[in-house]
Amino acid sequence: MYGRNSIWTSVNENSNYMEIATYSPQYLPALRALYMASRTSTFTWLDSCGYQLTDFDAHVTDDTIYVAVTGDRVLGFIAVYEPDNFIHHLFVADDAQGIGVGSKLLAMLTELNGRPQILKCLVKNEKAIQFYFSRGFIEVGKGTGAVGDYLVLRNG
Repeated sequence: MYGRNSIWTSVNENSNYMEIATYSPQYLPALRALYMASRTSTFTWLDSCGYQLTDFDAHVTDDTIYVAVTGDRVLGFIAVYEPDNFIHHLFVADDAQGIGVGSKLLAMLTELNGRPQILKCLVKNEKAIQFYFSRGFIEVGKGTGAVGDYLVLRNG
């Protein structure tokens, strides 16, 4: 079991206990694996042959990371650039989706800082867009990046 600095705890309707902890190096191997697996299964229209486990390290360098954990298992994480309250990443393990992990990570972030969050979401990532819309995010902009068109979403 991870020794953690738990900042938020939750029990869902199925009595599943989850903690949200601040990042600690002990989570790094699991976070790298989750990030790579989730990108591969989610962004199916992109060429994933260049993905590496260490991509995680490079993609969260300036972010504060919160990790959703149950027992000794990492369920998901949210990485936020705190000066702008910009969510760079929200990933949940494929087999942990639909049990409230992403919702709890968003709720925890709102509770911690009380400010609206903003993020970019690729247009082709329809499942994620529906997730954010169903949690009160609205479209506030659009753009095109290196991997495709995206929406800028904000809540609150």
